[in-house]
Amino acid sequence: MGYAVIMLLIVFLCHEVSSKSILPHKHQTISLLKFKQSFTIHPSASGLCLESYPKTSSWNTSRDCCSWDGVVCDDITGHVIELDLSCSYLTGTIDSNSSLFQLSHLQRLDLSSNNFSNSHISPQFGKFSSLKHLHLSHSYFSGQIPSEIFHLSKLHSLRLYSNNLRLTTHDFKSLLQNLTQLREFDLTFINISSTIPLNFSSHLTTLNLSETGLYGIIPESIFHLPNLETLDLSNNYELSGYFPKTKWNSSASLIKLYLSGVNFSCNLPESLGYHLTSLRSLDLAYCNLRGPIPESLSNLTRIEYLILSYNSLNGTIPPGMLSLPSLKEIGLSFNHLSGPLEEFKSNSLIWIDLEGNQLQGHLPHSIQNLVNLTVLILSFNNFSGFVDVSLFSNFKQLWSLGLSYNNISLTNDNKVTLPESLHWLELAACEVKELEFLRSAKLLWQLDLSNNKIQGRIPDWAWSNWMSSLYTLNMSHNMLSSVDSIPLQFADTIDLRSNLLQGTTYALSGQLDGEENNSEFLSDFRKAALMGYGSGLCIGISIVYFMMSSGKPIWFARIIVELEHKIMMRRRKKQRRQRNCRRRNNH
Repeated sequence: MGYAVIMLLIVFLCHEVSSKSILPHKHQTISLLKFKQSFTIHPSASGLCLESYPKTSSWNTSRDCCSWDGVVCDDITGHVIELDLSCSYLTGTIDSNSSLFQLSHLQRLDLSSNNFSNSHISPQFGKFSSLKHLHLSHSYFSGQIPSEIFHLSKLHSLRLYSNNLRLTTHDFKSLLQNLTQLREFDLTFINISSTIPLNFSSHLTTLNLSETGLYGIIPESIFHLPNLETLDLSNNYELSGYFPKTKWNSSASLIKLYLSGVNFSCNLPESLGYHLTSLRSLDLAYCNLRGPIPESLSNLTRIEYLILSYNSLNGTIPPGMLSLPSLKEIGLSFNHLSGPLEEFKSNSLIWIDLEGNQLQGHLPHSIQNLVNLTVLILSFNNFSGFVDVSLFSNFKQLWSLGLSYNNISLTNDNKVTLPESLHWLELAACEVKELEFLRSAKLLWQLDLSNNKIQGRIPDWAWSNWMSSLYTLNMSHNMLSSVDSIPLQFADTIDLRSNLLQGTTYALSGQLDGEENNSEFLSDFRKAALMGYGSGLCIGISIVYFMMSSGKPIWFARIIVELEHKIMMRRRKKQRRQRNCRRRNNH
């Protein structure tokens, strides 16, 4: 008898579990298919993704919805708890009647990198009471962020960056007050226009508020968040701050610190190098820093990315800083640094930008040991002596080389050539006399050989090499005597002024031969290229590069950041004036 009762109980329980799992599966399948049908699929909707594909295309009733691409269900209840449709080519809108909101048990929702057609974020997102992760970045939402999201008290991760969204000061502070479980908070490019609140969730590991219109003083409490690993307040040009002079409570965990564009108007404290020993990335460009670089920065043995460009730093570069064992990228451009360049004792560096200082002496021979170097910019310094091309000939991945306006003489005693990988070369005023060292450089975009001693004519092999790649050519102030033709197909700027040429000034800018030559791109590229060299991500130019090259090197993402600063500075100053006017009017 007891055995029969047990068997009946087992059958009953199996029936209950089965019915409970089948029911949500049926309803969820219908909801997901309706959601799928509300969108069209277009590859351009996920154009910024390195890996993307239409996940919903494989959804159909022949398989359980819990096995569909991007869908995860709870093993016991069968409820859909995760939906990841990032980079899925979705184009359309999500209105308040969307079947998405019938998936009430969602704990993770990722719709990033799609195109929701500048629609508003629906208040219905606030009904996902179990949601822990909400990712809507790069998805073309616009308008006010609905306050209902601020009541998702279980949220651990909120990413809304790079949308045309705005947030009032009151809502910003309310959001931080209510979402006490936040670990990752990313509102990059969201228009907030607020001061920074004093209190943040102590659970925070990532805080990204770059280019959000923040103003006022950075509260020191941010630097003492116990679990913080990434802090990005960069490009908030009305924001000021002070570094902790003693201990940083987050020092054990802080890995990435991005404060470029924040006004500190002070010296770098020694404490930075003594306490932030876990740092891997440090960006303090455009921070109005002054004084010497602290010797303590040589203690940052884990640092990989170190940018202190566009400040008023003086003195010498600490001897150990260029030999840090993990250092890959260093930018100290446009400061007032002087003294010699010490020998490199580590070959980890792939990117060096020391342009626009007063560094002097001979270039260290140990540069040739940096075999992975992709960018080397030493222009506008006081380096002197003879520099042989062989110093750079082994850099098989070299993309950019700048030595302009020093006191050096470029020689080629060993009759070698610069690597084929070269795209950007600036050798103005380097005593260059011939072009043979460029025979292998067939991918050049920009070439500046002005103010040199090049005589005769530009050889045919050079025109052949540059025909399909060169956009900007400057060979002004040389001793060229003739130019038979200019067969460059895509050049936007050619400057041959102040040579020994007859019959024309040979200073051409704009479209050549009356053809369009992709004028919109060339015009934008010329504006960027002629402004100078940089070190970071400018989406427009990097996308063009990715279109032209299958290699897609990661380091290229660093090359254009200073260009971006220069190009956008005027726009940001205008925005700053407009925000000041709005605040004055509100008061």
